[in-house]
Amino acid sequence: MDGYIQTAIGVFVSVVFFLIGYRQTIGARRERTASANRAIYKALLRRLVLEDYSPKLDDLNRLIEGKAQDFKVASGDLHSDEQILNRVFAEIFDNDFIAPEKRTEIEVRLSGALDQLARGKQKLNELRLVNPDREKRKLLLLAILGLLASLMGALVSLFLLGDRILQFDTSSNSVKSLLPVITVFAASLVSVVAISFVKRVRDSTDELSSRNTSAIEGAQLEHQVASTLAKLQTPFQIQPKVGLLRPDFAISIGGKRIAIEVKSWRSPPPMSIISRTARYMQEILRSGDADSAVVVTRGRLPTIEKLTGIENVHFVAVKDLEDWLRARNRST
Repeated sequence: MDGYIQTAIGVFVSVVFFLIGYRQTIGARRERTASANRAIYKALLRRLVLEDYSPKLDDLNRLIEGKAQDFKVASGDLHSDEQILNRVFAEIFDNDFIAPEKRTEIEVRLSGALDQLARGKQKLNELRLVNPDREKRKLLLLAILGLLASLMGALVSLFLLGDRILQFDTSSNSVKSLLPVITVFAASLVSVVAISFVKRVRDSTDELSSRNTSAIEGAQLEHQVASTLAKLQTPFQIQPKVGLLRPDFAISIGGKRIAIEVKSWRSPPPMSIISRTARYMQEILRSGDADSAVVVTRGRLPTIEKLTGIENVHFVAVKDLEDWLRARNRST
């Protein structure tokens, strides 16, 4: 019975040590990131409500950079421009303490920034994109914390068994007496690995996508679209000049020029965002340099054409893009 108690105490010490170390390192960084995001929301909300401020993307990027330095986090770990503007818009829209006239005025000013965001790509410094070494360092830190915590539990178990070990004279009995210590180390290691896995899963689902994640997902989707076009042996241009605008791709099928815009939407975004994107594609069509336009997304959207009544602007999921292009080719 004493062996079970000593094993339980060793595992308990390992888990407590791991949780404390996690909270002081990775958890502290997450707290600073969350605090920086809250500070950005509050600062932008105060300027919108107390002043006649019209947000601009350049100002928003400077605000993000400044708050990242204040809270000692990477600016790429903070929320993206679109997420910040959407959250502020939601708080303004759902706030009953702001007069209706004032609320409408603020929403108009916010719409200007959202329109600007729909017209152009989110500007991110290449130096701030996700660094694979940062993720490796995080995993290495977790591994070191796990090993140290397991060793701490094993040492506590060894201390509790110290007198009993000294009673053995033969090496075989000494090795046998160390089995509880080895068991504590193995059980502690399994426990901290399970805890770290649960924490990483919970953190990934609780947190909104960072600026890094948004940029990486958008780039991956663009490469996926380019691979689909290459598979169909369809020549394409990257960000060609169409009037005064630059869509992500432009292709020619059957003598018809098609402008392609890529949006990394996994689920349907607010209808206001869809409407702004559709208006952006309409401006491309009005330039006369494109015959039709398509917005490629990660997930399928509802029947957008019927909801918006827009002709020659199509919303297609990336997995349906190949079939859609083949159908367009057959129709021409």
